[in-house]
Formats: sequence, structure tokens, C-alpha cells
Amino acid sequence: MSDQAVEPAVRCRGLRKSYGKHVALDGLNLDVPAGSLFGLLGPNGAGKSTTLRILAGLVRAQAGDATLFGVPATQHVAAARNTSFLIENAVFPGHLTARRVLKRTADYMRAENDDTLLERVGIPEAADRKVGGFSHGMRQRLGLACALLGRPHLLVLDEPQNGLDPEGLRMIRGILAEEHERGATILVSVHRLAEVEGLCTDAAIMASGKALRAGRIEDLLAEERPRYRLVVDDAMRAESLLRERHPDLYVENGALVFRAEKSEAATAAAALVQGGVRMFELAPIKRSLDELYRTEVNAS
Repeated sequence: MSDQAVEPAVRCRGLRKSYGKHVALDGLNLDVPAGSLFGLLGPNGAGKSTTLRILAGLVRAQAGDATLFGVPATQHVAAARNTSFLIENAVFPGHLTARRVLKRTADYMRAENDDTLLERVGIPEAADRKVGGFSHGMRQRLGLACALLGRPHLLVLDEPQNGLDPEGLRMIRGILAEEHERGATILVSVHRLAEVEGLCTDAAIMASGKALRAGRIEDLLAEERPRYRLVVDDAMRAESLLRERHPDLYVENGALVFRAEKSEAATAAAALVQGGVRMFELAPIKRSLDELYRTEVNAS
């Protein structure tokens, strides 16, 4: 029996959207695998919020298609079933209490109300306060509580960490990890690259309305030819001994950096020892998501 392809939780094909002369999306193609914790990265104006607004049914694309678990996003009610959104800044009627906002949201979503979510997001003491007096960070926490109602299969969050203090950031990371652990697919747009690299399973880098790179983070960070960092007592002599074999070698912060396969790196180390150079460290360099991000965005 052949394995059937698993339908992505989110699929975008050829999405285009302009606001006057500004092109927000320019033929965006994107797949968010079911069960992934997917980080959407990009500078301001990359098209991240527009993409999420199209998925939420708040904005219509001028061309292309977007689906949630195979259902067109234009069929908003059907597409949003078992899906929760926190799009940009959460806004609520200022005269309602947090508890009342949560109850109204649950009724609208036809989900079971759960006051314990206010405790989960860290605002139990504000349950009976009117949200008109809430800080931006408290509104973000309340918005997240509303998004968690009904244990959604897909959670779409636009910059949920905005306005949060370090404690709030730890709360967000914990909740995303817990929701992913229970099996939810999570699509979250972020600016803090460390949040993605340390937490997400997959990511896409956006710029100018397109996805420049997308995939599993471990695959995005893999390099065809690994780099090695070499620390020695005489960098100039080591460079002269290795330059012919490794013409791409360069010196960075007193250490030699060069590309090589594992066996080639070992051969280089042996050549240095034979040449009388004392070696203190030879270690592979792991490419960071920040490095990949800057390379892709600057090249776009």
C-alpha cells in the first residue's frame, strides 16, 4: 500500500495582494506542514501580516489561493473550523471585563468557555477588570487566552510576543511548546529569531511578498560544505600552510575559518602539526538562523 501525501495545514499558492502601489504579496507560495510549529520570519513590509489576514478571512487576495486543511480560506466559516487566530494587536470592547470577553468569544466560537485560560496566560487577577484599562501586553495575553479556547487544531498568531516583558515571553514560549506537544499545528510570525530557532520545527523567511526559503530548520541551517574554526598559536604560519589546499580560508577574531569535509579538516590539522604549528581547537561551525536570515533578506 503506497503512502498518501499528508495535506498541509496551510497552503498558499500564487497569493498576490496590493494596497495601491504597494505590493504586499507577490505570488507567495507557502506550505505549513500539519503538526509543525512554523515560524514566519521577515522584516516589516515583508507580507507576513497580510498573509495571516488572508488566512483569517479578513483580507481578500487579488490572485492565488490559500487553504486551511484543504478548505479555501475564502470559505471563512468552514476554513476556520478548529482554527484560532490572534491577528496583530488584540482589540476588545473597553467596557467589558476580561472574563466577559472570554465568555463572549467562546459563545461566538461555539466553544466551551474556560476561565482557567486567564490564569494560564498570567492575568487571573485581572479577570473582573474592564479591558479598557489594560496595557498592551495584558491585551495580548487576553487575546492569546481567547485563541486557545476550544483546543484548536491550528493556531495562527501574528507577533504574539509584542508588548510582553521577559516573563511574558517565557509564558508565550511555554504555551506554544505545550500546544505543539498536544498535537496542534502552530503558525506564528515573529521578529525575534532566537524564538524561532530555539522553539520552532519549521520556518519560512519572507521578503518583498515572497517566501525566499522555507522548510525544516535543521535543513535550512545545513550547509553543503561545512565550515570549521581552527585556533592555533601562529595564525599567519597556519594560513600559509593551508592556503593552497583551502583557498577560501580566512581569519576571523584570530581564528582560521575554512570549508572542508570532516576528513579534509582532519588532514588540515595533521598538516599543521607536521608543520610545527600548535593547535588548540578544531570545531565545526553551525550556521545560525540569524546568519541565514540576513543573507537571504539582503540578497532579495
